[in-house]
Amino acid sequence: MAINPAALDDAKIYCDRDGQASEVLMSYATFRQIEAIFDEVMPHEQQYALSESWQARIREGEADIKAGRTRTAASENLDAALEWLDE
Repeated sequence: MAINPAALDDAKIYCDRDGQASEVLMSYATFRQIEAIFDEVMPHEQQYALSESWQARIREGEADIKAGRTRTAASENLDAALEWLDE
C-alpha cells in the first residue's frame, strides 16, 4: 500500500529550538494510511521497536559497542558469561 502524497498535505510538523521534530499534527485518515503501511512492513508484535524508549535503548547499546564496552563469549565459556550477566 502506497501512501497518497496528497494526503500528507494536511500533516504539520512542529520542531523544537534544536530543529528536532517535537509534534506532528495530521488528519485521522492520514494516520490510518501510515498505520496500514507499518502493519504491512512490520508485524504488529514487533512494532514496539519503533517506540522512543526502545530507540533510546538501541542508541545506548550502539554507544556501548562503539566505546568498547562489550564482552565476547564462546561456547566453551558460555556459563561464565551467563553468570557475568546475572551480576
